[in-house]
Parts: sequence; structure tokens; C-alpha cells
Amino acid sequence: MTTAPAKPAILTPNQHRVATQLIYGMPISAIARQVFLSVRGVESLLSKARKKMGCPGSSPAVLVHALLTAREIPPLATTEAAPDLTEHERTVIRAIAEHTRNEDIGNAIGAPAGRVRAEIDAVVAKAGARSAHHLVSLAWAWDILGDTAAGPHAASTSSTAGPL
Repeated sequence: MTTAPAKPAILTPNQHRVATQLIYGMPISAIARQVFLSVRGVESLLSKARKKMGCPGSSPAVLVHALLTAREIPPLATTEAAPDLTEHERTVIRAIAEHTRNEDIGNAIGAPAGRVRAEIDAVVAKAGARSAHHLVSLAWAWDILGDTAAGPHAASTSSTAGPL
């Protein structure tokens, strides 16, 4: 039986290392400390990753979604069940995974741009996420986005654990 060859990685090893930290919801300054780079160095690597993923200028949440969709970074592993989210809250998650600008997120969720931050913050808090980009990572693990919850990574560690 022949298996398909593994697809080549899009990211460089350094971009991969930084992007992998991003899914844990860490701010750029914490990632910089974790990987022993300057904040500007981390920002540069993430900017290059955004360009390679076809989402230049995007939010960290959009970048995380693009990386997980392309399987460039492994999804979070969690033993925690998804919170009981309403359809509107799930729509908020999908909107922050797909859009960067508050106006676009607002259009997707049916809220004015000035209300978007409060909507996002409420879902982040309900989910116990550290940030919007962490929420997108958790949504992948919970099979709200993507198809990873039933995969091999679904139950190996807690989502509250830090980067490996």
C-alpha cells in the first residue's frame, strides 16, 4: 500500500515555533520571552507567516484559523468539553476566525462595529479562553471550527496547559 507523501511545510522552523505558541493565546510579549526573541522579531515572523498563509495584515485569530486549516500547526489538545454556546456565540467565533476588522465581524454577527469588542470579550470569557486567538484554537479542539475534536490530539492534555 502506498501512502501519499507528506505535504511540504509552508512555514520556516522559526515561524512554526512562534506560530505554535500563538495557539495557546499568549500575547506577543510572552511569546518573545518563551522563544528568546525580541517582540519585533516575533512580530516579523508572524507577519511573514501571515503572508505565506495568504492573510497579510490579519488578526492573530485569523492567522491561527488559517494555520490550523492548512494543518501547519497542530491543534490544541483538550480534555475539557466545549461550553454550552448559543448559535450566536458560535457565529461570533466563526466571525473572528474569518475576519479582522470590527466592521466585518459586526456584519457577520449582526452587530454594530462599536459593539463587536464586547461580543468577543463575552464569548472569550464564557469559553475560559485567554484571548480571541486562543478561543479560535479551542473552537478547533471542540469541533466548532475544523474537524479536530475527534482526531488523535483530542484528549491528550488540558487546554489550560502552556506550550509544550
